[in-house]
Amino acid sequence: MSPHMILAQYGYEGVAFALILEFLLIPFPAETILVFSGVMWHQGVFHIVPLLIVAILSSWTGSLIAYFIGTYVGRPILLKFGRYVGLNESKLHKAELVFTRYSLPIVGFGRFIAGIRVLIAYVAGMNKMKFGVYSLITMVSAALWSLVFIFLGSTVSAKWHLIVTWSSAHPILASIVGLLVLALLYVVWRLKHKIIKIESNQTLTTKTDTP
Repeated sequence: MSPHMILAQYGYEGVAFALILEFLLIPFPAETILVFSGVMWHQGVFHIVPLLIVAILSSWTGSLIAYFIGTYVGRPILLKFGRYVGLNESKLHKAELVFTRYSLPIVGFGRFIAGIRVLIAYVAGMNKMKFGVYSLITMVSAALWSLVFIFLGSTVSAKWHLIVTWSSAHPILASIVGLLVLALLYVVWRLKHKIIKIESNQTLTTKTDTP
């Protein structure tokens, strides 16, 4: 079932279900759900206040569920079910190394990176991050994340006919813009993985040099 069909059939409950489900290690396009919900808000299907409340609380709740699973069950359950979404011991170890050094910014801004958003919630629990601090930062992060993608969907919906008209009139330029966006996303992805690799190597080197 597509994100649009889920929202059309289940409304606000569909938004809540999708955003919580993501944190149970079930691959789900959460950002797409929010963008489509923004489109449907612009179309008058949703109202912005209840939509934002549902989105923020659902994402926050999903994060807390993952946090408590990480706290009380930890690594075994994460590795057992995480393998279905490409998580292994090496990736989890790297995530823990980065979290140890940058815990606050990772919890705050990691929500904007698909995959990292879910993993960090479990790692925060495994590392016994103070619940009050984690909960507060997660609430603020969930609010910003929800606002960005919902308003993105609304903006795209409002300007879609202009985008289509412009693309049709300038197909070559539109293709170039699309390629540049893809190239930028690829560079960001490469940098993210390179930073994680560097942090991992530095930590391992430090442990080796320590008598």
